[in-house]
Amino acid sequence: MNAMSSERAQPGALSNPNTFAEYLTFVFKTDIDAEAVSDAFAKIQIIEKSIGQKDSAADLSFTLGVSQHGWSTAFPTTPAPALLQDFKAMVDGERQFPSTPGDVFIMIKSERMDLNYQAAKYLAQAFAKVATLIEDIQGFKYLDSRDMIDFVDGTENPKNTARLNAVLVVDDLEIHQGGSYLTVQRYIDRQGLWDKQSTEYQEQVIGRTKLDDIELDDDVKPVWAHNNKSKVIIDDTEIKMLRQNRPFGNAMEHGTMFIGLTASPVIMSTSLQQMVFADSDGHYDRLLDFVEAKTGTNYFIVSQTLLNTFAD
Repeated sequence: MNAMSSERAQPGALSNPNTFAEYLTFVFKTDIDAEAVSDAFAKIQIIEKSIGQKDSAADLSFTLGVSQHGWSTAFPTTPAPALLQDFKAMVDGERQFPSTPGDVFIMIKSERMDLNYQAAKYLAQAFAKVATLIEDIQGFKYLDSRDMIDFVDGTENPKNTARLNAVLVVDDLEIHQGGSYLTVQRYIDRQGLWDKQSTEYQEQVIGRTKLDDIELDDDVKPVWAHNNKSKVIIDDTEIKMLRQNRPFGNAMEHGTMFIGLTASPVIMSTSLQQMVFADSDGHYDRLLDFVEAKTGTNYFIVSQTLLNTFAD
């Protein structure tokens, strides 16, 4: 692990999820001026600093990602990260992970929903000349960090040095060291169908107990449990990722914003393939019977070093 990489990382990429989050997805307009794009990016840290000063205890942070599709517009003189690719759709029977548009993604996190909203409003204004805001999702901590189907989310997130190793890129151009690969998916819960299942079956689907969030023993946990199918094992070693998921929505429609960070996008694509594609025994991630992915986009969370090039 390069000790310098953590210093080059955007702080929000490494920190835990906050109580509130807001997720902005932008698509660049056509025939836009490169200087106007630079001006928009230059405003990001200005907005973050000005709103963050209103309440330092709110722990406001922005985390910026750019997709392969948007890279040449955002950074015309900087080569793209070596492994950055647009999200490839995955389909098996009725299960599908769609690929959807997104050039710039900004995750706003804090302990105050109102500050997140104000930040989102100013960011939308800053990018208005060069990009269209196509999605604005407000996430929140639900109970003791549960998703809206009432299981704790993010239990197995790596911590400390293990988190740095799991998330930060070190084997690339110096300007990209400290960056991370990010996959964003917005899932909708099929709540009515989920509620018809027994607690015992729900626990088998997730692979953990519902009340006290204990992982099921291997002799009772099905191979199709979510925490089996989403886990990536290479050479008998589990390769971790960082999830900064948050629930969103209301009683009518709700779900989870999946925010998955890795040092290599291969880890994420492997996890998603294991989930959606049935294996030789017909097993897939049974959680996909009860949630539906509506979006899928890959980004590179740029290094703080690259983001700072807009500071002037």
